[in-house]
Amino acid sequence: MATVTSVETGLYGIPNEQALEDATQTFDELELVTALVETSAGVTGVGFTYTIGRGGRTVKQFLDDVLVPRLEGMPVAPRQAYADLRGETTFIGREGISEFAIAAVDVALWDAKAKETDQPLYALLGGTKRRVPAYETNGGWIQFDEDQLRENARRVGEEGFAGMKMKVGRGHTEDAQRIRTVREELPDDTDLLVDANCSFSVAEARQFVNELDVPLGWLEEPLEKGDYAAYADLRDKVDVPIALGENGYNTTQFKQVLDQGAADVLQPDVSRVGGITPWLTVAEAASLWNTPISPHYVEPVHVHLVAPFDNVPYVEHHSTVLNKVVESPLELRDGGFTPPDAPGHGMVFEGVSQYEK
Repeated sequence: MATVTSVETGLYGIPNEQALEDATQTFDELELVTALVETSAGVTGVGFTYTIGRGGRTVKQFLDDVLVPRLEGMPVAPRQAYADLRGETTFIGREGISEFAIAAVDVALWDAKAKETDQPLYALLGGTKRRVPAYETNGGWIQFDEDQLRENARRVGEEGFAGMKMKVGRGHTEDAQRIRTVREELPDDTDLLVDANCSFSVAEARQFVNELDVPLGWLEEPLEKGDYAAYADLRDKVDVPIALGENGYNTTQFKQVLDQGAADVLQPDVSRVGGITPWLTVAEAASLWNTPISPHYVEPVHVHLVAPFDNVPYVEHHSTVLNKVVESPLELRDGGFTPPDAPGHGMVFEGVSQYEK
């Protein structure tokens, strides 16, 4: 079996064309942390993780100081390496910085393994090449006025997306009006998804849903991060699906979500949950619980990961910042994405050096 011969890490800050806002934060830069893994088989595994403008230096430092020295000389066996590297994180806690860092090398190892076997990642994982429907997030940011929302919703319909997600946080009355505006412009068969970005209390979420006269595909992360008992309570009291998971940082948290009945849809993010290895664990558990998976962001990787699963209604098309530094971005066709056939996950970074931090 091939082994890891060297690892090169990098940190880049890629600016948005404009700052993007939700109920709790502003996103004006994508920090990209990369891990390029060279193997004794002569292939390079491309791995990466991200932040939205803060914390990237800390993630890279953890990679360089803790994970890279351990990784060199290891077999290119992603699941084994994940278990070994995760043993190095107990002293700082197994979420956040450590999981972002592990994700970068885990993605790189899976990419290297697929390249060694001359397979696209989806095939290595046991999936088949198929188009995956997508929903659009980039048209629904909170800073857009109603005219812009109308224009964006029309574009979403014309491009054939299966859904559109919009942010709320301007107050119930204004949010409700903005939601009606978008719903009026979307085709009848296009789902409308709403994201509160953890800004409501249980009482506020109940009031919001009960006063809203527009059907929603889901209400995403309305409550405080990690309060799964409150999510389960809210889910019992409202007649709209509850989605959560972008702020899930390990498999144990997703196990708690499923065990407590806290969500109707899980949204694991390959970079935040710790990489492909734990993402697959979450997806397999969700399948056992008959719970849909709709991954958060990073569609160039997620389009491969969802291929073996039939409980995926759509993937997310998020901010297009990442496309600035990818040699061949995924192309939207008929409102969805199809994984590339190149060996590995197919992502090659191009022009990223100009954004080095």
